Amino acid sequence: MKKLVTTLITLGTIVGVFTACTNTNSVEEMATVQGNVFTISGGALQPVTGALVSSSAFFVQTKTDEQGHYQLTIDLSNSKDSVTVDLDITKAGFQSVTTSAFARKGKTSQVPDVTLISLTGDTTATQDTSSTSGKAAHIEVSGSHPTQLFVQSSGLRETARIDFKVTDAQGRPVSNKNRVKVEFVILNGPGGGEYLSPDTMTTRNGAVFTVVNSGIRAGGILVEARATVDGKVIRTTPVQIAVFGGLPDASHFSVALNQINIAGRVHFGLVDQVTAFVGDKFSNPVAPGTVVYFSTDYGIVEGAASTDELGRATVRYISASPLPPNPQDSTFAHITASTFTDTLGQNRISTRGRLLLSDVTAAIQVSPSSFQYNNNNTPIQFSYSVSDIWGNPIVADSRVDVAATDGRLLGDVSFKLLDTQAKGPGTTQFSFTWAPGDSLKSPQVLITINIASPANGNGNISTSITGVKTGN
Repeated sequence: MKKLVTTLITLGTIVGVFTACTNTNSVEEMATVQGNVFTISGGALQPVTGALVSSSAFFVQTKTDEQGHYQLTIDLSNSKDSVTVDLDITKAGFQSVTTSAFARKGKTSQVPDVTLISLTGDTTATQDTSSTSGKAAHIEVSGSHPTQLFVQSSGLRETARIDFKVTDAQGRPVSNKNRVKVEFVILNGPGGGEYLSPDTMTTRNGAVFTVVNSGIRAGGILVEARATVDGKVIRTTPVQIAVFGGLPDASHFSVALNQINIAGRVHFGLVDQVTAFVGDKFSNPVAPGTVVYFSTDYGIVEGAASTDELGRATVRYISASPLPPNPQDSTFAHITASTFTDTLGQNRISTRGRLLLSDVTAAIQVSPSSFQYNNNNTPIQFSYSVSDIWGNPIVADSRVDVAATDGRLLGDVSFKLLDTQAKGPGTTQFSFTWAPGDSLKSPQVLITINIASPANGNGNISTSITGVKTGN
């Protein structure tokens, strides 16, 4: 007898293994049902996490997630194309509920939301406090909610729950007898994949909610709740959620100066603005309030600033000691900005910009330094330099004017210098042409080059070139 039992068990095991291995039912034979499980606490709907949802007739079960959502896949290979499935929903501390789901092969069906009644604690969960209400007439935001989110994968808050209350014309929460289905819609968003979950919900004692989920782009999200009652649409004023960028990214971190050339070797106390631009890996501005730290090798700079809504953090640089010790090699100050790519302040990234500390204006070098002319209309070309004593360009808005007592001038004869660190034609090297015209009678011509630097600039200077007439 003992041997026979062992044999039966072995055969049963083999049959079970064979059945499991040959279960190759296609997706078309499977049906999916999904829904949400809530409870009422403090007058507001709350998702129930970890509630067991099972169908004893089909030997399947699952549990709800943090949003109270569940999804159950049912094998209908031995059933009709569509069946009604009884679902048992249970969790310790709540009354069990049985609901029905209409399942169809190859389809996903939505099960009406289920509200579990708490056996302890909040008694409002067991009462319909608005049993005498009229039909739904208004939808309003209930309580507070987060107004700032961050883009997906930022490691920061990415979801915001918004509670709504549906009331009748007297301001009373609608009763379960007058319950309505509320639809949640994103009216406007940055278009980065943001979404709402759930996008519809039926009121329980007038309460509904949705959860805003950010996408990969920063920007504003406008959420509207609306319902149709007797052919009339009722809706909320749109709720705005701001989505900010994630943590700083090294590829989207840069520094710019308001002026890149100041007369820092001439004047101490000159102030220049330094701005760090901080973006995340999705090229969005980082969250306002992200701290950026600053330092410099020469002069003085404010130590830190927080980013604004565009990811900008601005401090002031002040010309002061120390100065670059070898100006013949370099007279640049380097301003370094740094911040952190994590919330623990362990992964630092940095970037830097450079500021030219130009010196006093150098004597103007002009070639030729003198010239001769006659009655022939023969033009003469001149080249000249405008720089500081180390060959660097002088500051922006320095004015250069070239004038002649007779004849005509063409070329670089009246202009203002731009803010630059570059040397060469157009920045430190210029030229002009003087033409005497036919039969110039003046025995002598004086050409003057004048440089007028602005206040707190490199300083003014001028030079003259004398021309003498020869022959007839």
